[in-house]
Amino acid sequence: MEPLNELSFDSEVDDLQNVPVVLDPPTGLPLSAPRSALRNVAVVAVLLGVLAAAIGHSTARAIQLKLDVVTDYEPAAVTLPAVVPAPSAPTAPSSVPTAATIEPTATSSSSVSASVEAPVRPGGSPTTAVPIAVEPVPDTAPPITDPAIVSRPIPPEPTAVAAPVLSPWTAASRPTAAGYTATDVGCASGTSAGDLDTFFANRIGPVLGHDYQHVYPLGGSRYLWLFQDTFVDYSGTATNLGQAVFAHNTALVQDGACFTLYHRGSIGVPKSFENGTGESRLAKWFWPMGGQTFDGKVYVFWAEMQKDGYEPSPPNGLGWHPSRTWLAVYDAKTLARLSFAAAPNSGVTPIYGYAVDSDAEYTYLFGNTFEQNLQREGGYFNGPHSGTNMWLARVPLGQFGASLEYRTADGWTYDAAGAQPITQRYWAENPTQPRYLAGQWVAVTKVNGYWGESLAVDVANDPWGPWTNVETRGIGPRGGDPVMNTYHAHLLPWLDGDSLVVSISQNARNMQRDAWPSPARYRLAFFRSAFVAAPARPDPVTETTVSESTTIPETSTTVPETTSTEPTTTTSTTTTTTTSPTTSTTTTVAPTTTTTSTTPTSTAPVSTTSTSTTTSTTPESTTTSTTSSSVG
Repeated sequence: MEPLNELSFDSEVDDLQNVPVVLDPPTGLPLSAPRSALRNVAVVAVLLGVLAAAIGHSTARAIQLKLDVVTDYEPAAVTLPAVVPAPSAPTAPSSVPTAATIEPTATSSSSVSASVEAPVRPGGSPTTAVPIAVEPVPDTAPPITDPAIVSRPIPPEPTAVAAPVLSPWTAASRPTAAGYTATDVGCASGTSAGDLDTFFANRIGPVLGHDYQHVYPLGGSRYLWLFQDTFVDYSGTATNLGQAVFAHNTALVQDGACFTLYHRGSIGVPKSFENGTGESRLAKWFWPMGGQTFDGKVYVFWAEMQKDGYEPSPPNGLGWHPSRTWLAVYDAKTLARLSFAAAPNSGVTPIYGYAVDSDAEYTYLFGNTFEQNLQREGGYFNGPHSGTNMWLARVPLGQFGASLEYRTADGWTYDAAGAQPITQRYWAENPTQPRYLAGQWVAVTKVNGYWGESLAVDVANDPWGPWTNVETRGIGPRGGDPVMNTYHAHLLPWLDGDSLVVSISQNARNMQRDAWPSPARYRLAFFRSAFVAAPARPDPVTETTVSESTTIPETSTTVPETTSTEPTTTTSTTTTTTTSPTTSTTTTVAPTTTTTSTTPTSTAPVSTTSTSTTTSTTPESTTTSTTSSSVG
């Protein structure tokens, strides 16, 4: 296999723009970063004096070098304008031109339920697929030269305060009728990968850092972002994660390019956005998985997490595991929680709902065990682990309460025990995050998750595959920081021109030692990746019937002329007269654009699996041209 192309977030290859960004809403106030930088300098000076006197100049110099890394991540001073103009929302690219590489060849009659509209997707101009090699499941564990110490210490739980914290964001915060505290945290300069990378690299209002981002279209120019562990500081003075308040999950609502933070509790004592059936700090909590919006309601799957009674030793992962799967329903406008109940399949082996998206006829629930404590499976070196399998189930479009059909090796079954993985690869994790974009499926995967150092991009015509790997490249943290790593690649539901927008979580390998004093290491990064069309479907196979005639003395065989009916490319659509919302729940449109939902011309999933090998064109780069058929 050819060497991987290393990705750097400040590389010109990724078209990341160094653009100004407004983060905090208070009028005319500079960011807290300069104050924290001065404070760090003072602390450094004191420490250097003490250490130099006590243990010598050489040791003090070593400490200085380590602290220099911390101060390097503080943002420069920014004076905020009195009025923050709202940049434009992500625009819907033009529709994909009809092409054999992405359009289905079989006739489909799509009958959409009158109560649910098929999602309208952003178009684009995907390039032709040039598949590259996919490594088989390894027999032995990949070597690890710097095992991550990934246990996450958290600050002590804050005590209730009688009066609200004197906060720079007091005027920008308000209670909502749905029981949340909402705080306007500013606007990015736009919604391109470069704009978002700049925005999320800095402190976002009171948020010092967070990870495991999931983005759900709400309709129009609004999007819901849900995060896992979040460190919140409404005082504006914290420069260390240990000085912040910890929440197991939080939310941002994006409108255009502006963001509002949502959580429960108050600005004095922030609490998790979703406490499920009851949260017990670092003992039982809830983390967001996949979801989608239909008819003004947001459906989100949540994994109930349980703390293990020990901390796994490096490199065996994190000391917790999922114990149950839940399905929450929220009002798409207010985020009021309408229900929180056990998912139709509430098990966790796998979590069906780990990722979610729909085509014109079905909503697909992708499954993964999300097992991060590899010690529960015999340790890192006892792989491949359960998280290397991806599974698939489906329900009729938007009907999350319906009985699940599970993908088998060659069809579907209502029996969960008959399910087969649609892919299995890597050693520790195969955390695939798929989306249905412009009439095809595309997915990004951080190879081996927390334990890996590369990114895979795959495409398919059907969610069960075959999946074709079109890009694999090395991926490093922002600035190439050697103490950091990356994990959880997640596709955004819009395009940056004709390119995918990929987000990724970042942290220090030793969080307490290296990210605790430098919160910038615990923030997201964004970059672009080519939007590649899935390979053309194979031509339909025509069956020829051969009959023998015995009316002639000679034993001759008469082959009757066979009429082959070529599937037409006309799709029969069913017009609905529903009064459901005029925009689909996953529509990506410009703020001033009115979108009329139309039934896409994609083919509904069939009950058989194609295992034909696709012969790719000769790659123009150094990649190896092969097709990955990942059918279970």
